[in-house]
Amino acid sequence: MAMHRSLIAYTWCFLISIFLLNAIFGQENNTQCGVCDESACQPPRDCLAGLVKDSCNCCYECGKKEGERCGHESLPFQGLGRCGENLQCILRNDLEDNDPPDAICECDLERFVCGSDGKTYDNICQLTEARYSRRNGLRAVSSEPCKTPPRIVQWPENVRNISGRYAIMSCEVKAWPVANVSWEYNKGHTFAKLPGNNTRIVIQTRHGPNIDETTSWLLFLRLTREEIGTYTCRAENAVGSAISSATVQVIELS
Repeated sequence: MAMHRSLIAYTWCFLISIFLLNAIFGQENNTQCGVCDESACQPPRDCLAGLVKDSCNCCYECGKKEGERCGHESLPFQGLGRCGENLQCILRNDLEDNDPPDAICECDLERFVCGSDGKTYDNICQLTEARYSRRNGLRAVSSEPCKTPPRIVQWPENVRNISGRYAIMSCEVKAWPVANVSWEYNKGHTFAKLPGNNTRIVIQTRHGPNIDETTSWLLFLRLTREEIGTYTCRAENAVGSAISSATVQVIELS
């Protein structure tokens, strides 16, 4: 019971301290601001997140970029500046218990955008930084990744294993729209789309973790000599296609 009361008292002391610090810093800030003389303001340079008013609402300064510290209204220190375009100052929730409170700028819209340069940006804030950096008229043309043909980023590798054993091939693809991934088998004059009638082969496909990624696995439940040959991962979408092949060798133990 005594420990509970101590905890309540400590919490109240902490909250009162924060309130007093806010009042003190706010009073100091108002005192330091004085009368706004816009003619004395220095023009900001190389601002990658746009312009914002300073803490005195007088001069323009560079807005804070995504991931940078910022002055949140609930924090006692307000001199860190304001967030730029399409950004808001958010209290961090990933701090340790003993760490002082802190805030960083986060993008309002966390989704991919396609730029007029044909490049996909993680969000509108990343595109804004590129736009201010290049100053070449860069703009967003769609609120999704740019259309791109399939690109195999992890290709299937050759398999060499003992008869009766388990084996696996994988194929990871990036594309937008999302690629359709299929597997084909070829040996001499024999060609087949998998899995076909082979009950020893299973195909599993998963989208993600990013929205433009697809991974497909070709599972050999039990290798026999019938599985010897070349296996091709084929990825297709409306923009194009890509293929990558690997071979299977089966070792017979005497």
